[in-house]
Amino acid sequence: MLKLSRFPGNPIIAPRQERPWELRGTFNPGTIADDGDLHILYRAVDENRVSRLAYARSSNGTEILERSQKPVVEPSAVWEEFGCEDPRITRLDGRFYITYTAFSRRGPRIALASTNDFERFEKLGLIGPDRNDKDCVIFPERIDGKIAMLHRLKSRIQIAYFDDISDLTNSRDFWRDYLNHLDDYEVIRSKFPWEQRKVGVGPPPIKTDHGWLVIYHGVSLDKIYRVGAMLLDLENPAKVLARTKEPILEPQMQFEKQGAVPNVVFPDGLAVIDGTLSVYYGGADAVCCVASAPFDQFLDELERLN
Repeated sequence: MLKLSRFPGNPIIAPRQERPWELRGTFNPGTIADDGDLHILYRAVDENRVSRLAYARSSNGTEILERSQKPVVEPSAVWEEFGCEDPRITRLDGRFYITYTAFSRRGPRIALASTNDFERFEKLGLIGPDRNDKDCVIFPERIDGKIAMLHRLKSRIQIAYFDDISDLTNSRDFWRDYLNHLDDYEVIRSKFPWEQRKVGVGPPPIKTDHGWLVIYHGVSLDKIYRVGAMLLDLENPAKVLARTKEPILEPQMQFEKQGAVPNVVFPDGLAVIDGTLSVYYGGADAVCCVASAPFDQFLDELERLN
């Protein structure tokens, strides 16, 4: 069966007790490989349960060589008064873009930031509709000239297209029409028992010869978070070519079954390093972990599920 294998040295990032801003948890790592480094942004939670984003770096994908001494993205606007959560990283048009969940008393919204060097970050504001929305990723290249993004509304994974990055932050009229035609933009909804409660996209898609590889999470009725995978058509990503009927990763280890939120494996990062597909995930809203599979074999087995 199609499964991921855990790195035996998990977790790769855990809270540092001497850093109050990450005392309650370090989890849900977004990742991107660039010029021999793996850049990692992870969610850090303080004793008041407010989330910030922190930075770490690895060269081999498992050993942490560098870790920020303070957060790199912090709440600074009313729409993120309770935290900046669950980052995903995409390189597009020569710049790194970070989508994250901005959480406030109004609920979760999608926010966008960018960087060139993972030292200085620019917040670009909210980019989704003014309703509960999260689990947003941007495709790493344009599709038919358009910027494409996946996100979650009403427990479904949806797709949206834009002409330019600036359109994402100036899209009120776009979303008004979009919300009236949700079914036209649906990619998947809950289908199998392990994802019956809801589904949400994980890391940004990776382009392969087989299609866009998308890792996603599903939640069962008993609130267990598991991981699945699917392939989307390269020219029309709303078309699903293959999808796992069973999870490829589910809570088994103590650091996945016991934590701030029990029974959670939550994927936010993805990298292909030396022919190995590595999925970076949060364990029980407490720590950062990684699980992997041979990349070519994984794709071949996933394609056969079609």
